[in-house]
Amino acid sequence: MNITEDDTAEVWRPIPGYENAYDASNLGRVRSRDRVTDRGRKWSGRVLRQPTMKNGYRIVTLWRGGSQKSHLVHRLVLAAFNGWPESGAEGRHLDGDQTNNALANLAWGSHSDNQFDQVAHGMHSNAAKTHCPLGHPYNEMNTYVYPGKPHRMCRTCRTNYQRTYQRNLRAARRTAKENAA
Repeated sequence: MNITEDDTAEVWRPIPGYENAYDASNLGRVRSRDRVTDRGRKWSGRVLRQPTMKNGYRIVTLWRGGSQKSHLVHRLVLAAFNGWPESGAEGRHLDGDQTNNALANLAWGSHSDNQFDQVAHGMHSNAAKTHCPLGHPYNEMNTYVYPGKPHRMCRTCRTNYQRTYQRNLRAARRTAKENAA
């Protein structure tokens, strides 16, 4: 279920699996609740720090049953508002900004959906390349995009590949004829 309220109004929901200890908000924040541990220690609730990992994603560390586990914030926000996904689903950042964990910017999707998002936002490692491996430029005149596929190739390299393929095919047919005779 998606929230249709004003983006400035912060709504908190319990995180599945951590219902009595942690909440996530529609603005992408995670907080701990006031609670008493199994050993009788009292904890005051607070908004948790969200360090950024080297890959750009934000994480928080949650405690349960005396052990800690780090979680990606965007997955916790999605789980709190939309439930945990089916197997293999990934959390997607719709605007391409990995630090924007607001619910309006998040959705569950497949790995393929995530890859298409990266290409669309110019974040995919291959989408940022300006030249083919042999140094030919990827420009409008020299780039062949395969129909119906998110794949491209330098036209110069493609032409050379096709010529070599055809030459080898003719040689193989000629050799087969000679061996048959």
